[in-house]
Parts: sequence; structure tokens; C-alpha cells
Amino acid sequence: MTVDPAPDRAAVSADPTLRPTPQARWAVGLAAAVAVLVVVASSLLAVAYAVGGSDALSDNWIGFFGAVAFLGGLPVSLAAWVLAVVARVKHQHWALLWLPLSVFPVLLAVVVLAETLWLE
Repeated sequence: MTVDPAPDRAAVSADPTLRPTPQARWAVGLAAAVAVLVVVASSLLAVAYAVGGSDALSDNWIGFFGAVAFLGGLPVSLAAWVLAVVARVKHQHWALLWLPLSVFPVLLAVVVLAETLWLE
């Protein structure tokens, strides 16, 4: 005895309500770009600090790139967060929406902690 699938039923992925909206795609794309930029900047800062100490980070392009990456990433990740919240309010159930919903709070916490603890 075999069970045949019902031929009149469409696959779950063919349902247009389950596809991510353009807002959700933009949110994930912006958050991924910010995450990659922050990882590259952090790696560059860590290598420069390991090689040359704190003098290697101040008053050069490495420190400028790190500052632009972290401080410039905040408004972009905020925009991605807002787009992800809008997508969630519209009941989007896309698994990748966790990325923009987490990048902004984490980046904000890192910038605030870096400013209060490490930078003077």
C-alpha cells in the first residue's frame, strides 16, 4: 500500500504569502552588508593593534576606517532594523529576519561600550 501525494495541492514554497517582501530583502541585505563591514573593520583593527599597539590605530587610515565602519554602520543598521520590524508587523515569517533584528542592538551596544570603556 502506497500513499500518493494529492495532485491538486501546491507546494508550500509556491505560496506567494510566504515569499519575503522587498522590505524584508532590503533589511537582510543592509544588515548583512553592515555585518561584513564591521567584521572586516574589527579584523583590521585587531591585526593593526597586535602588530603596532595603540599607536597603529590613531591618526591613520586604519583608525578612520574603523570609526567609519562602526559609526556609519549604526544608521544603516537602524534602517535595516526598521525595515525588519515593518516586515514582522506584516507577519513575514522569513528565517533570515533575525539578522537585521539583531545587528542594530548588538552594534549599538558595542559602540556604547567601546566609547565608555576603551576610548577616551
